[in-house]
Amino acid sequence: MKARRSGHLLIIGILLCSAVSAGAAEGLIPRFELASSDLELHRLAQPNTYFDKAGRKFAILGTESGSFEAWAYPLKLLRNFEFSFLIGSSTEPILGKDIVRYISATPAATTLTYVFQSFTVKATYVTAVDEPGAVILLAVDTTEPLTIVCGFLPVLQPMWPAGIGGQYASWDGGLKAYIISEPTRKNHGLVGSPAAQGISYTPAHMLSDTPNQFKIPIETKEATRGMFIPVVLAGGKGRREDVRKTYEKLAKDPEAVYREAVVHYDRLRQATLRVTTPDAKLNLAFEWAKVAYDNLIVDNPDLGKGLVAGLGMSGTGGRPGFGWFFSGDAFMNSLSLNGYGAFPAVREALLFTQKWQRDDGKMAHELSQAAGYLNWFKDYPYGYIHGETTPFYIAACYDYLRMSGDIEFVKQSWPSLNKAYAWCLTTDADGDGLMDNSKAGLGALEFGSLTGIRTDIYLAAAWARAAFGMERLAKAAGDPSMERTARDHYAKAQKALDAKFWDAEKGQYAYAFNADGKLVKELTPWSSVPLVWGQGEAGRSLLTLERINAADLTTDWGVRMLSTRSALFEPLNYNYGAVWPFLSGWVATALYKHNFNLQGFGLLAAAVRHTFDNALGYITELFSGEQNIWPQEGVCHQGFSSSGVILPLVKGLLGLEGDALAGEVRFEPRFPADWTDVAVDNWKVGEETFSLRYRRSADGARVEIGRRTNAAYKLVFGPAFGLGTKVRGVTANGRAVKHQLAAESPGQAVQPLVEVALGRNDVIEIQLGPVPELLPPANDSKTGDTSQGLRIIRSEFKDGKLQTILEGLAGRTYPMRVARADLIRSVSGAKQEGAVLLVQIPPGPPGEYVRHELVIGIR
Repeated sequence: MKARRSGHLLIIGILLCSAVSAGAAEGLIPRFELASSDLELHRLAQPNTYFDKAGRKFAILGTESGSFEAWAYPLKLLRNFEFSFLIGSSTEPILGKDIVRYISATPAATTLTYVFQSFTVKATYVTAVDEPGAVILLAVDTTEPLTIVCGFLPVLQPMWPAGIGGQYASWDGGLKAYIISEPTRKNHGLVGSPAAQGISYTPAHMLSDTPNQFKIPIETKEATRGMFIPVVLAGGKGRREDVRKTYEKLAKDPEAVYREAVVHYDRLRQATLRVTTPDAKLNLAFEWAKVAYDNLIVDNPDLGKGLVAGLGMSGTGGRPGFGWFFSGDAFMNSLSLNGYGAFPAVREALLFTQKWQRDDGKMAHELSQAAGYLNWFKDYPYGYIHGETTPFYIAACYDYLRMSGDIEFVKQSWPSLNKAYAWCLTTDADGDGLMDNSKAGLGALEFGSLTGIRTDIYLAAAWARAAFGMERLAKAAGDPSMERTARDHYAKAQKALDAKFWDAEKGQYAYAFNADGKLVKELTPWSSVPLVWGQGEAGRSLLTLERINAADLTTDWGVRMLSTRSALFEPLNYNYGAVWPFLSGWVATALYKHNFNLQGFGLLAAAVRHTFDNALGYITELFSGEQNIWPQEGVCHQGFSSSGVILPLVKGLLGLEGDALAGEVRFEPRFPADWTDVAVDNWKVGEETFSLRYRRSADGARVEIGRRTNAAYKLVFGPAFGLGTKVRGVTANGRAVKHQLAAESPGQAVQPLVEVALGRNDVIEIQLGPVPELLPPANDSKTGDTSQGLRIIRSEFKDGKLQTILEGLAGRTYPMRVARADLIRSVSGAKQEGAVLLVQIPPGPPGEYVRHELVIGIR
């Protein structure tokens, strides 16, 4: 801090004695209007909160104070870029971080507004989509002469663990930019402004300890009226001339950089799934989740284009969050991208991972972006440490095939898939039909007492899904022998999973089993993974989910890694107590798949809130298990955290599933009972595009289906309704059709299933005998709160009564809204006030959750 302060004071003498030119008119561009966006997020700035603007080749990673570091992948060009301001002849700098007032973010640009008594400066950050550079557009309104000072610390280092030496920085008066380079002239960075004057004297052979600075003088308030002052950054690995050309291109037409970004994100939105529900924040979070994923597509000059896991500031270090190529994250995230139709991005990401497949078939776990500078796989131990990555690769390829219908990809990838499958088989040391962590590598957890096991449930589920998918991949590839082999492997794996992980004593699927076959009797959210894929026995799956619903695991902001009753629970421990939004998303999806719809909605709503509670538009990697707050080391823009919105929204709440090769789509919506209108547009399955319009009335539900072509498709429509609902009849295009109830619907919902061969436009209507239906409980959890919300464990309809088991804080009263409250005959366990039930939890130890039964008699 002392060095930075001295750096600011160092400029004072230089500023006072430097001749002022004709103001800042030179180098300015006409101020153009920024596009309005209904995705704009706006609030008071939080100077210590993260923000970023990332493209395929470049990223600005900073805080809302305006301080940032810049990366031209895989190079870190600089850190601690900051604005300060001098008024008139003042010698005291006004630091930007002290006067930042507002932040406004759209997918294309983020604007920070600095406000002082005599000036306002709006700094709009735009990163080029496909160029290794960015621009910052300064809109200045001032009542007196003002000097803007831009300072930064040059770095010019590749990502960890690589390194280079001999860096230097010097001012180029013709370019009006600092050139950051090194003796081999293979790595470069440029930062400056067409309106700038350099004011730092830097050593010729090394980087200085104080910030490099340039100034932008503004003599009169008229000088910047209707104008932007551009600040430009560019860099990368390669020839200096190429980097210089990029800088000059961006400096020449900053508006084009912005317009291209706007067009890019508009295309992303229009080309993928669009959803309109009565919940505006849910709609917004979904769109931002797509942006969050798009920002993680990286085009590395040495390695190619793939999907990195996350982004965050590196500070004085060398890795920007999880800004490496983690194959497991890519495979996991591909399920979300397939769900909203980003097939080209998934295909590209899967092909990228094939380049790093080991000769024996094992897929790489992680790859540093700096691998072009060193021998990553030979000299470092991290490349292949995980075991579940390889079966998840097969599962991801199957999911991509199912949704996209891309048989050509499967045939191209068949040698790779065969090698991966063969490697998986070598890891089953005891012949039980499941992969062994002891041979395959790490699975769910990476450290601690729960890693010394034979097989964890996450690895087992990934392998079972791989075998299931391999049967279908083999069919597409024309390999009937592998098709039969994989079918047998799946049957054996599913049977073993159900038998070996079931804890009859506790009534739940356990975390793992040891070498001697003894269960590791911890219940974790990892148990939801096989349940999403239907790998558990139905009754056991329901019991496991009931356990997860309890307050010792589920909080107001997600699901803990371990129960608070576990001796291993530590609320801030990465693997042993924290809340991961991505795992909460898997739990939510499993809950929806088994019609625990209120509980699923609660976890989905928590992920929606996380989209806006820290870095705007992005979801942080993990949260404390005791408070609704993220630990300092949590990565703020974590890719798989955005799956906490997308996965349960698409596969759970909307119930969208497709099979392009089979010509089948499923729409099994599980909406709150008061949602009367939901629109689904541009849902892609194979070459077909569907639109769905769902409407709910007092005594029925209706869906209108439209699509682009006449390709042969059948639809299974299966909306879920409250327990006790009567299905009086179903029509398709005005004609009566048969229906059947989903096998598990007697458990937590009534779900009629209707199968219809689709035309171009179809209408399905379901006539209902309505009942009172509970609505999702309110959850107003704020940052820093402890868990206080109502937990719904399970429901049952019996003898004309809806019986619901709840958990709430001892002695607290919770309001629960009810749809069709006019059909309530009696209430036990709550007091009815119109359409609201006031649930009074019995007394108990302060701060402890207590079980309670709510019984609603139905007319």
